[in-house]
Amino acid sequence: MSYQVIARKWRPQRFSDMVGQEHIARTLKNAVKSGRIAHAYLFVGPRGIGKTTTARIFAKALNCENPQDGEPCCECESCRSIADETNVDVIEIDAATHTQVEKARELCEDVQHLPIRSKYKIYIIDEVHMLSKSAWNALLKTIEEPPAHAKFIFATTEVNKVLPTVISRCQRFDLRRIQTTAIAGRLRMIADAENVKISNDAINVIAQAADGGMRDAQSLLDQLISFFGGDESGITEDQALNLFGLTAPREMEALLNSITHNDRAAVIRDIHDFADQGKNLETLFEEIISWLRGILLSRILGDNTASVLDETPEKIEAFRRIADTVAPASVQRLLESISGAGYLLRDAINKQVFLESILLKAMRIAHAPQIADLIARLNQIRSKGELAPLESVVPLYELPAGQAFTAPGSRFAVPSIPAVPVGEIGKHPEPQAAQAQVAPEPEKKTPVDSALSAPAVESAPKPQVEVKPEQQAEEKQEPVQETKAATQDEAKPEPVREPDPEPQVEVISEPVAELKEEPQIEVISEPVIERPPEEENTVRVKTPRTRRRAEAVPAQKDADPEVEEIPGPVVWEKLIFDVRETLCKKTLAQAMLAGKVISFTGPCLQVAFDSVYSAGESILISREKPLLDMRLAAIAERPGAYLSIERRPGLVTPAQRKQKEDAEALRRETEREPFIASILNSLDGVLTDVHHLDKDESGEDAAM
Repeated sequence: MSYQVIARKWRPQRFSDMVGQEHIARTLKNAVKSGRIAHAYLFVGPRGIGKTTTARIFAKALNCENPQDGEPCCECESCRSIADETNVDVIEIDAATHTQVEKARELCEDVQHLPIRSKYKIYIIDEVHMLSKSAWNALLKTIEEPPAHAKFIFATTEVNKVLPTVISRCQRFDLRRIQTTAIAGRLRMIADAENVKISNDAINVIAQAADGGMRDAQSLLDQLISFFGGDESGITEDQALNLFGLTAPREMEALLNSITHNDRAAVIRDIHDFADQGKNLETLFEEIISWLRGILLSRILGDNTASVLDETPEKIEAFRRIADTVAPASVQRLLESISGAGYLLRDAINKQVFLESILLKAMRIAHAPQIADLIARLNQIRSKGELAPLESVVPLYELPAGQAFTAPGSRFAVPSIPAVPVGEIGKHPEPQAAQAQVAPEPEKKTPVDSALSAPAVESAPKPQVEVKPEQQAEEKQEPVQETKAATQDEAKPEPVREPDPEPQVEVISEPVAELKEEPQIEVISEPVIERPPEEENTVRVKTPRTRRRAEAVPAQKDADPEVEEIPGPVVWEKLIFDVRETLCKKTLAQAMLAGKVISFTGPCLQVAFDSVYSAGESILISREKPLLDMRLAAIAERPGAYLSIERRPGLVTPAQRKQKEDAEALRRETEREPFIASILNSLDGVLTDVHHLDKDESGEDAAM
């Protein structure tokens, strides 16, 4: 007798012999026992999981002469003939070969004939998705209403290619992939029956390589026996790995440890070693993805991993060892980066280089700092108060051109705040400026307050407590300190009346250079000291009028050099440049060019636009006025500066007016051209702009 391969020799003959498809076997057995037999069945599933085998066992059960609890007896003539493929009433058709409509018509005619020796005439059609649409249309009526003696069993691996009208006429059964443990158990039984010495590790390698297909597993076992069956020691795991191009679990664990811990040198060395050993790099790539998935699920599911992963307990334990040392987020990013490159690896010329580049790129992405981590770290720092200096920083879009400063009154302010001219503050006091001059603080008793409140100081010359510029502060430093000390000595014997709690301003008589920690607006005037009404009147009486007049004169002299008026047109040009270059609003800057500066008095910059020819520009600028006011205050160095926009007739010069009128007339004349008019009508549009072509010396139109 000729040799028969294991896949055919050990094909299941009963429902009880089926491995991994117990749900299908139970349903079909109950149908046979109850006699509720449908006229058409559709078996769906991947290759090698038992679709055709199930169809044959079902055919044997339907035509068996002595069925036993829904199982075929496998001893009667009908069962033996079906097993030998000699039964004339069980017809197997390969749809991949007979795709023509003529074959479908012949089948429809043959269905009408009664079975010769069996109870049912059964048609097993394999790979039915290969039938043409015409062949299906020819079979539709027969499948829907076949004769009572005819049964159809279809099998396909691509059910999506089967017509929905055919699926609706059949009972569909989905066969699933067989678990690795079930395949390994079946292979062990076959190896023992065939007297083949093979280790359990080698059987596990075969079951893993079969990828859920029993037929593939039996074919691989047959191939392995042919290669190494003559060895007295038996077939080992290394022999199976070398034959199928797979990688040992311990080697994969080392590789995955290197990948998940960003050890690039170790990854390159491992891939180089695998390539030298002749490993299939495409298979290695699939194994890497499988291991990454196992590591991620082991970290997420914990003890329930075995119920989801179809792997051996040893491999699941390796997954857990790696998962305990890495973060799930990095493993997930590795999977996202690698999983989509499989089809590119198949087409790559140098698979080793391509695989190395894929892994290195995925490792870089997986272990790079993530935005979520940075935000979490910033929140942690902020909760500890380490970001307090940043709370006073002015937003970037509010910064003056070329400068940076913090909010007024912040103790983190930098000393590079532009000073406001004294003359402007005196002429136009702002609420914010006044608030900056007198900042409410807890009550502090200063030497100056003691001197002012003591009666013994009435006849003594008053100490000068003016806040001077830096160049004058250095000259006046020593006299002020001496006077301060003398005043303290004189004021000690007298009792000092404690005023009611009021916010006071601490007057510092030391050099102004030490005030850089808290910049304030420099004002040359008397110190503003808030006191109860009775004390305030006393101080006013005690201060000689000549002294106040003498102090006012130097202040005015010092203020004159600092007042530097900037012409309005210059400020307007700077504002246009800032809008175009800093804010990158070129359309707004172009519209601002149509404005004419009228005046720049105090904080108000008055700009006029022509009411007829610049109406659109003025509307656009009015919409952006809050932004322009903010930038104007920064450029002109005047807090509270604002922009006043008005419309006036006659601002456009006669030459500009004539140019605009000529352009409008040219546009109307162009619109009356038949060709232009037809285009505008077809597109439902308007002509927005036209230009004259320049004339050369010969009078011809020159090229634009």
